[in-house]
Amino acid sequence: MEDIFSIGEVSGLLEVPAATIRFWEQEGLISPCKGANRYRAYGPRELAEIADVIFLRSSGVPVKKILQLRRFDLEQYQGGLRQMEEHMQRHLDTCQRICGQIQKQMANTQEVLRLQREPYQPEEVPFEKIARFDFHEQEKLRRYSSDPTLYVRYFDTRDMSGTETRCIVMPPEASGPDLCWERSTGGTFLTFLIREQVDRDYHSDVWESVKEVQKRRRTGILLAQYLLTAVEQDERTDFLKGYIQVC
Repeated sequence: MEDIFSIGEVSGLLEVPAATIRFWEQEGLISPCKGANRYRAYGPRELAEIADVIFLRSSGVPVKKILQLRRFDLEQYQGGLRQMEEHMQRHLDTCQRICGQIQKQMANTQEVLRLQREPYQPEEVPFEKIARFDFHEQEKLRRYSSDPTLYVRYFDTRDMSGTETRCIVMPPEASGPDLCWERSTGGTFLTFLIREQVDRDYHSDVWESVKEVQKRRRTGILLAQYLLTAVEQDERTDFLKGYIQVC
């Protein structure tokens, strides 16, 4: 006589909640027989069905798609699997992109800590071009929303009025009259951390750092690249990385 299991025993053997097994039954994925006491009974065939469902669900296949696959011939089955593979590949690409963004933000937190420890170190500007940026410019706004660290503010430290230009990093091939800075050889930049208190109308300590550098060196342009926003001393603070040109 073949082995017969109750729903509780199947749940324990396959580590699937009994409620999930009942749901799959309601959806038509499995068809348990009824035992002598009218309770659900599961034999080897039903266990194989459940194992098949577990495999497909763990692969991300929706319940409705599993029902479709069970009605497909070999060619249709292969086509259905190919569609699911393409869907999962797109999902994987999205997950990899998100993981890349998270890793970048983690690197930015480390950079904030490093700049706190090691201010005014020489470093090359990592981007080649920046262009003026207004929020009504859709293409630039999309670049900004895809990666807020592309946001850069441009200052001329020889103008102590504090005038600044809102910019965004552009690809190396970019051109046009809206470009306001391009990297050239021979420039020397020192880096330091800039804090802006968000809830105090973005009060910034940038000019304190500029004056500190100017005690020792003549300065030119300053590029302030956004890194991240976090709470510091109970205040929401934007952290930016300053690149100040020195002569």
